[in-house]
Amino acid sequence: MTMILYVLCYVVYSFHHVSTAVNSVLEDLRMEIKQLRATTTSNQVKAETEIQNLKAEINQLKNTNNKRALPETNLAAEKPAFAATMSDHAKGLGRYQTIVFDTLYNNDLGCYSPVTGVFTAPMNGTYFFTSTVMSHTGQYLETEICLNGQTLVLMYSYDTKHEQGTNSVVLALKTGDSVWVRLHVTEGSMVYGYNWSTFSGFMI
Repeated sequence: MTMILYVLCYVVYSFHHVSTAVNSVLEDLRMEIKQLRATTTSNQVKAETEIQNLKAEINQLKNTNNKRALPETNLAAEKPAFAATMSDHAKGLGRYQTIVFDTLYNNDLGCYSPVTGVFTAPMNGTYFFTSTVMSHTGQYLETEICLNGQTLVLMYSYDTKHEQGTNSVVLALKTGDSVWVRLHVTEGSMVYGYNWSTFSGFMI
């Protein structure tokens, strides 16, 4: 009988010891879960904060790029263009003498001079130029469009009545290049002016 009681006491003691150990392990697990949840929540808050900061930076960069792009857009819209005619006839012209178209229809950016008759490119780019020159009755007239003093294209007119010569050219210009119309070497010394002779050009 004594042996049975001893065994029962041992079993009860062992069960209590095991139960205490299990409870201790469970408590440790609960603490670890709480810590993991706290860490997860903290990391989630940090991640959300970083995401919001990145979004703010992206929006700021977009706004900065848009502000930088506006002047470029405005600059691209402001392209040089001009159209001019003559207020009177030109007489007694010499070889390679500039024909001055002194009356302006328009002169965007002011790159054509009605005093000198010369267009000066304000920026690099591709430009289109055209000119029509009328000769007096029964007079030969040979003119040209030139670039920095170099002959490009020629216009020729002659008839028993008034006649016009016309030509055009597309040029890749650099800033400071000059284009104008002048008398050619061989023929003529008079240009029929007013609205019959014109010079115009623009940046493409």
